[in-house]
Amino acid sequence: MNEEELISSLYPPGKEQENDCYSDKEGNLITTDTIAEGTHFRLDWSRPEDLANKLVEVNVSDIAAANGTPQKAFFNFGLSPSCNRKEFLEPFIESFKKALTSYEIELCGGDTYRTQELNLTLTLFGKSNSPVDRKGGKPGDNVYLSGHIGASLLGYKILEGAHISLSPEVKKLALDRHLRPKSRLNLSRSLYSKNRIHAGMDLTDGLKQDVFKLAKSSGVRIDLDLDKLPFENGVKEAIGIEGVLISGEELELLFLSPDELPSSWEGISIRKIGSVIALEEGESPQVRYSYEGKTYSPKESGFRHF
Repeated sequence: MNEEELISSLYPPGKEQENDCYSDKEGNLITTDTIAEGTHFRLDWSRPEDLANKLVEVNVSDIAAANGTPQKAFFNFGLSPSCNRKEFLEPFIESFKKALTSYEIELCGGDTYRTQELNLTLTLFGKSNSPVDRKGGKPGDNVYLSGHIGASLLGYKILEGAHISLSPEVKKLALDRHLRPKSRLNLSRSLYSKNRIHAGMDLTDGLKQDVFKLAKSSGVRIDLDLDKLPFENGVKEAIGIEGVLISGEELELLFLSPDELPSSWEGISIRKIGSVIALEEGESPQVRYSYEGKTYSPKESGFRHF
C-alpha cells in the first residue's frame, strides 16, 4: 500500500482530505506536519537550530499555500536519548521560540515523550478570508511557480557525499535550501490578495508528484513545459532535469491563475510553466510534459514515504 492508498483508506469514501490545510466555512485553517530523524533529516547533517526552524517553516508553508495567516501552534516533542542534553536542547528551544515569534504565532500546548529517534510534530491554526485549496483549477488557467527548484535535492546530494563540481555560491545555496528552507508566506499574502488564484499548494514532494495532485484534485489536465522551469545557475547541470522535477521540500508556491502575472513579484521570481486543459470525455486527470520542444516522459518518481 503506497502513501496515497494508505491515506485514502483512513477516510470514508469520498471524504478524503487532499489539501495542505483543513479549512471550514469561517476561514479557519488547520495543518500539521512531522519531521522525523532518519526520514526527513540526519542529526550529523542538521544543527538543532536548523531543525527548529525547518519544523516551523514547513508548517507555515502549508498555511501560506492556503492563503492564510498562522496564529496558534501545538508542539509534540518526541525526544531521543541522544538529544536529551543541554547542547542540543538550548539552541533548539531558542530557535524554535524565535521562529514562532517571527510569524507572531502563539504556542498553546502540545506533548513531550520519549522516543528512540527524534520526532518533531507541529500543528498550526490559522485564518484566511479567502482560502485557497487544490480543487479550483479551471481550463484556461496558467500554471505558475514561485522562486526556483532543484536546489534542495542538490543540497541533499552534497550532504550524502556526492562528488559534484560546484562554485561556493551554488553549494551554499543548495545546502541552505535543503537544511534551512523558508516558506513563501509574505509572498502569498501579497500575491494572492491582488490576483485571482483558483487553486494552489506548496511544493514539498517534488514538482512531478505535486503538480499531479493539483491536476487530480481540480479534475483537469495540466500541460507542463519543462524548458520554463526556474532553477539557479549550476543546479540543472548538477542533477539534470529529472532531479529538478523530483526535488522535494522546496516550499515554493505552485498555483493556478487565469491572470497574466509579472515575472517577478516583490523581488521573487514568478514563472509561468504550463497551462490547464479541459479533460476530454473518458479522460482521467493527468500531467503531460514537453522538454526541448518534444513530448517528454519523466522516469524518476521522487521521494515516497512508503
